[in-house]
Amino acid sequence: MTQNQLQKPLTLSGHGIHSGQPCKLTISPGEVGSGYVFQRLDLEGQPDFSPSAKDVVATDRRTRLSNGTFTIDTTEHLLAALITSGILDAHVAMDASEVPILDGSAKPWIEAIEDAGLQAMGDMPMLKLPHAIRVEDETTGAWAEAVPSRQPTVQCTLSDNLACVGPLHAQWKWSSDTSFISSIGQARTFTMSSQLIKLAERGLLQGANKDAGVVIIDKSLNASSWSQLNDLFHVTCEHSEALGAHPLTPLRMDNEPSAHKLLDMIGDLALVGQPVSADIRTFRPGHHINTKLALKIMDTVKAFKNIPIYDITEEPLMDVTAIQNIIPHRPPFLLIDRIIKQSALEIVGIKAVTINEQFFQGHFPGTPVMPGVLQLEAMAQVGGILALSTVPDPENYLTYFLKMDKVKFRNKVTPGDTLIFHLVFEGPVRRGIVVMHGKAYVGNKIACEGIFTAMITKDK
Repeated sequence: MTQNQLQKPLTLSGHGIHSGQPCKLTISPGEVGSGYVFQRLDLEGQPDFSPSAKDVVATDRRTRLSNGTFTIDTTEHLLAALITSGILDAHVAMDASEVPILDGSAKPWIEAIEDAGLQAMGDMPMLKLPHAIRVEDETTGAWAEAVPSRQPTVQCTLSDNLACVGPLHAQWKWSSDTSFISSIGQARTFTMSSQLIKLAERGLLQGANKDAGVVIIDKSLNASSWSQLNDLFHVTCEHSEALGAHPLTPLRMDNEPSAHKLLDMIGDLALVGQPVSADIRTFRPGHHINTKLALKIMDTVKAFKNIPIYDITEEPLMDVTAIQNIIPHRPPFLLIDRIIKQSALEIVGIKAVTINEQFFQGHFPGTPVMPGVLQLEAMAQVGGILALSTVPDPENYLTYFLKMDKVKFRNKVTPGDTLIFHLVFEGPVRRGIVVMHGKAYVGNKIACEGIFTAMITKDK
């Protein structure tokens, strides 16, 4: 997927579905790295802020965002349109608190974005998770999870008690050749007729109309209920007490309700700031569980900030055979399995620790712990590969470590752990002397760290 930038501003106007207030909204190209910035033109000083999942303050029938001073309502359709168009940076100026509902889908936003034009910025950055995560709502039974994947997919399944709305499942693949607007983006918001009057009495749906979504007649209505429905939508509906669920207006697709739930989820997850390289699945989706997952994703990524993430599905830069072509170590003293990342200044290597390691026979019987000195040796071997990358023919050189400074052991390493070593040059190579700062991780915990000084010398 490609990251894009708007070529020119676009403007759309409409009413908020819940507030009923008119709103003129203009989307302009955002500064690279700024994210989605919302500005309230109707407030003194025309304040703005860049919201995330941390700024969600309400999820009743829509997502409400607040910076503590002002609010923005019903951002989900707009954000879904932006992120599926490859846009991660945009300035959104609006003269009311609620984003216009338009036709109740993301289609008008996507069409306006396409008309404004897109400029390719390069490959879309995908947020990587270190492990699978899951959130649940004990009250409703809803759940959502994200499982790391190289071919990310989002999918949702509605509750069986919504069988009257049609197929209960919808799915979208980020790499899909099918356009988002035709498969998911055109799906409109929907409401069950049995809920409409109650929602209106709570002050919601003040801007509802027959062109802003789909009403599902989910049970027989008496004359009084039909009259209230007519008043709410300003249309003439024929009174019928016949049983059998049906939409008040024709559906755009068989699974339009479930597709819209998926649309909402994509929009809510856009509050993370970029697409997530994961299979995302949810049962009984809604704004509450969507934004709860978004927040969990942000918290998980923050906990692993600056920690290399090891994806077992990716091909390593070097396997054990390639490693042995560079450094002279051999089993049982070869203590690294893979190199997964390397640049001019840093390197990341992997060691899978198993109970079959010889040192566990005596360190310690009944309580196996990997010796700290061997953790440092493994890290030094990874550092040796980085050091040798500075010469044109590394197979003809050796590295001798001269000293280790500021060494600290923070957490024990036991069988079943995967050690991730990350080493970075502290400065340029001078007269064959290199200095590297290294850290070894198990999960999001540092196992050990230190500063390594080594000398590169010709192998005689």
